[in-house]
Amino acid sequence: MRELYKIIDETIEKVNFNKIWPGFSRFNFALYNKSNVYFKDEVIPWDNRFLGNTSIEYNGKFIAIWYVENPHKEDSQILAADLVHEMFHAFQRMRNESRYPNDLLMLNYPDNIENYAVKHVENLILVNAFLSDDLSAKREFVKNYLSARKYRENLIGDIIRQEYYAETIEGIAEYGGSMALKQISYDKYSNRINAYIENLKILDSRFFDTRRLLYYTGAVFCIVLSEAGIDIHHRVGDTENPLFSLAAESSKAERPTISINIEDLSEKVKRHTNDKKAKFDEFFKTATEKVDGDYFICGYDPMNMIKMEDMILCSHFVMLKGNDSGEPIFIQGPVLVNLKKNSVNEACSYMK
Repeated sequence: MRELYKIIDETIEKVNFNKIWPGFSRFNFALYNKSNVYFKDEVIPWDNRFLGNTSIEYNGKFIAIWYVENPHKEDSQILAADLVHEMFHAFQRMRNESRYPNDLLMLNYPDNIENYAVKHVENLILVNAFLSDDLSAKREFVKNYLSARKYRENLIGDIIRQEYYAETIEGIAEYGGSMALKQISYDKYSNRINAYIENLKILDSRFFDTRRLLYYTGAVFCIVLSEAGIDIHHRVGDTENPLFSLAAESSKAERPTISINIEDLSEKVKRHTNDKKAKFDEFFKTATEKVDGDYFICGYDPMNMIKMEDMILCSHFVMLKGNDSGEPIFIQGPVLVNLKKNSVNEACSYMK
């Protein structure tokens, strides 16, 4: 682990952060496993402050952290770029970024067939914009992309803003990590972006992972806007408008031409719903303990939770806090949280 840390540290040191985003600079980072946390000059025992791959506040400063199961299996250049992504989150937090999505509200994302149809076409428009070498055509694709999104606003209402916020937070950070990778290894950057493009083309189970897909749309959107001559750089922390809104101020809402089989899409939505139900059914086969109480959710892994009715299934972990203002309870997943009726974050029990 020490050798991996050293290589990554030296790789990140060569990255021009200000070229990625004005004012952006490197932050400290830590690698960790189930036993220890590795910093540049020290090793400490692991504790539950170190969860997931993210940015945390440690000793009064924001740092990037990454879980490493086996250091021998890691690509140090890819991991260096991923840590730059997390450093961008540290940069956002340092700048008092306010455009964070409500992940728990986002779990209520509607299974609206027309929205999914337009969204898929919208992704394909973004792909075409990225692939186009003609500047006027690229700008026309951008215009069509923006109008398709505006149209979706009318279909699903305010919840689409949670998409915009997640894309702003995660998409711009993914763009930052990708631009770092471009400096580190152009071939690996090309492979990564080509993989994103393929992910945007698909219409399978990955398409319905709304939050994860926004990493790809956000990164590609930033690249496309830059190539179209539209400046994406703004002072993080100085605006409450998400990236999409900054780019789409004068766009009109127009429904794009839909060329996919709606009946086939409906079947895929049903399959998506059934797959989600199956995960809950599987959990109930092994759950043995139910704990009643008055809680609210104060910590979670947004990439590893699903919702059905008033139940949230967290495969990784969840943190609950009682209304008595005691210490948060860390619960290793899989764990199911039963919400109070009409609430997105208040719970009446949990099951393990």
